[in-house]
Formats: sequence, C-alpha cells, structure tokens
Amino acid sequence: MKRIAVLLIAGCVGLLGNCWVAGPSAAFGADDEAVDLIIGLLGEADRDMRALAFQQIREEVPGADATKKFVAALPKLPPEVQAGLLEALGDRGDPTAKPAIVEALGSKEPAVRVSALKALGPLGGAEDVPLLAHWAASGAEPEKKAARQSLIRLRGEGINKVIVAAMEKAPAAQRAVLLSALAGRNAVDALAVIVRSLNDADGAVRLAAIGALRALASAEQAPALAAAVCRAQEPAERQAAELALLSLASRQREKIAPAVLEALKTAEPPAKAALLRVLARTGSAEALPVIVAGLKDPQQPVRDEAVRLLAAWPDAAAAPHLLALGQQTDNLRDQVLAIRGLVQLGSPVGKKPADLELLAAALRLSKRTQEKRLVLGALGMAADAKAVGLIAPLLDDADLVEEAALAAVHVAEKIKDGTKGEVRTVLERVVHKSANAETVERAKKLLSSQ
Repeated sequence: MKRIAVLLIAGCVGLLGNCWVAGPSAAFGADDEAVDLIIGLLGEADRDMRALAFQQIREEVPGADATKKFVAALPKLPPEVQAGLLEALGDRGDPTAKPAIVEALGSKEPAVRVSALKALGPLGGAEDVPLLAHWAASGAEPEKKAARQSLIRLRGEGINKVIVAAMEKAPAAQRAVLLSALAGRNAVDALAVIVRSLNDADGAVRLAAIGALRALASAEQAPALAAAVCRAQEPAERQAAELALLSLASRQREKIAPAVLEALKTAEPPAKAALLRVLARTGSAEALPVIVAGLKDPQQPVRDEAVRLLAAWPDAAAAPHLLALGQQTDNLRDQVLAIRGLVQLGSPVGKKPADLELLAAALRLSKRTQEKRLVLGALGMAADAKAVGLIAPLLDDADLVEEAALAAVHVAEKIKDGTKGEVRTVLERVVHKSANAETVERAKKLLSSQ
C-alpha cells in the first residue's frame, strides 16, 4: 500500500511538473489530483505515509490554490496531524496560509500552538513581532522556544528596526526576549540600543543585553561591558558580564585592554578580580605588571585572584615573580600555586626543553611530599643528565624513593651516554634503593648497555 501511494504521488507530481511547462491552465486537473491524494494521505494512521505527504506539501505541489486546499483540510484533521501540516505550510513559504496559522494559535492543543508559532517564522513579517514577543515571553516553555526561534527567522525589510521599536513599549519580559532575538539575528545594527539596555531597571533585561553583547560586541563595546561588570548588583549578573568580556577578549585581544585597565581604577573587589581575569585573557603587555601589583592589594579576594593568574601565566616572564612569591609568602595556598606555576613553566613541552633552573627552584621551595612529587614528574620528562642530579637526593626520601627511581630511569633512557658519570652512579643507587622489580630491571639494562 505504501509503495502504491508513493508511486501515485510521484506520478501525479511528475504530471504536474509537465503540465506547468505547458501552462497553469493545463495543470489544473493534475494539481487537484495530486492535492487530493496528499490530503487523503494526511488521514492515514501510518506515520510514514503522513511524513511523505508533509514532504510533498513542502516541496512538490506549488501554487496558492493548493495551499488553500491544504488549509481547508486543517480543521478536519486530528491535532497531531494539524501540527505537522502547520509546520509543512510554514516551510512551504506561501503567505496564503498565514491567516490560518495565526488562527491556530487559539487552539486548545499545545502541540498545534507550538507548530503554528514555528510556522510564523518563515511566513511572518514585521507586523508579527508583537505577537511573537508575547508568546516568547509568556507562553509555556515549548511555545516560548518556538516563538523565539520564529523571531530569529523572520525575514523582511527592517525587521531589526521593528524589534528595536517594539522594545520601547514592551514589558520587561518581552524586552528580554527581543534582545535575545536581536542577538540571534546577528543584529549589529542594533548595538546602540543593546548597550543602553545594560542600564535597564529590570535584571532579566540586563542579562539579555549582556548575552546579546557576548555574541555581537566589538572592541567599541568593551567599556560598556567593563562598566557592567563593575555595576552588577548580583553575582550571576557580574559573572555573565565577565563571560561576555572574556569572550570579547578572546576575539579582540589587546584592543580591549585599555577599557579594562580604566575600569580597574575604580572597581570594587569582586569586580576587580573579574577584570583581572579578563586582562590576563587580552595578552596585553600591561597585564602582567598589573597582576603582579594585585599581589599586594589590600583586599584578599583580589590578592587570591592575582596569585592564581600569576601561577597560570603562560610564559617565563612570570618566573621571577613566582619565585619571589614562593620565597616570601607564609600562605600555603600561595606557595603551592607558586610552585605549580614554576613547574608548569619549567616542564618540557613539544620542542621546548625542560628549564632545570626553574624546576630546581620549585624543588627548593617544596616543603611537602605532594609538591616534590609534582616536580619529580616534570624532571622525569627531561632529556638532560643534569636532571638526574636534581632527582638523586630524593632517593633517600622514603615517601618518594619509587617516584625518584622511576624518574631517574626515564631521564637516563632519553639521553646519550645515559650510563656515564653521575647518571651511572644514580642508576646504581636505583638498583639498590627501589623495590619495584620493573624499575630495577630497566636500570640494570641501562647499566649493562655500557
């Protein structure tokens, strides 16, 4: 039965295509035949047959007359099929169906309302912005989602301007969804009104404006976002503004640093910590000195954030500051972070060899087994005989002897002449100190290779 229906539709639509070449009047009979067959399939219980009918409605049977017949069939169909037909009519793109789609918004069936809202996206125009804004702000969740998608999909001249104008009189909930729609529409022409919305009296509107700027902002909007970080009344709003500014910093880098530096001058501690994070993301030459200065900030949250950022700094310019911090602080957290930062900078990565001076400094600062183990891990990746000399004293530490033995073997296996001089002496100690049979066997193999 399915196959027969498919062949019948294909035949009718094929005939229809041929007739359209000859002229619309010649096609009338074929159009009626195809439309009637498709409408008949809409009443089928088989989902696959209905899906075939929807596909034909979307793509294969053109013309306003066909659209009118499909619309006329709507009230006679069960809700599930009405919903599918409404979406197909929307995708069909014939505005003849629009009045019926708007009328379907009054249906008692949620699925029908959702499909009608989806269909308004491709078929609607500027006049439908208030209607969609209403549903996007106050419908059930599926209705809100559908209306918001349709606000983004609306096409036509000046839609963005209509959305901006609608915001002036709309209640707060609608202003928020309209701002989100502008972001989804990539409405860079509306940036001025989005920036003004950062000062809206309603928190949801401010959050929506921040979200829109996260997607659309350029360096020109950096001062407004930095001000939003400083002005935020709630942690969630501050975090949203920070994320928007971090996103902008990832795209614009040093271009936004001046705005961040200016905002830092008057920022309160929570905002100051957030702005330091953004400044670090910019990669500006001014970022590291400002972060180092933050180590002496009178507010603990700012100091804590400065330490964390310094410990995560990606290049060796931070090394002397980390070393000084590790030597001068009595705070265990700060000292551990300083050691981790030194280990990160000193570890071999790709073609960059290990910086044994930094790793030696990190080892001297390490008071606990945990940090010594961290340094050992980096030393074990080195391809330098000098690393073995740094590892050797740890063979006498009962808590670290096995990690030290394994690290020494790793280094010896990486270097030429790995069994000469001090390296050989250390490998001999590994054989006597380690209780790990595999480590001992590897050390003996190295020793016997010379």
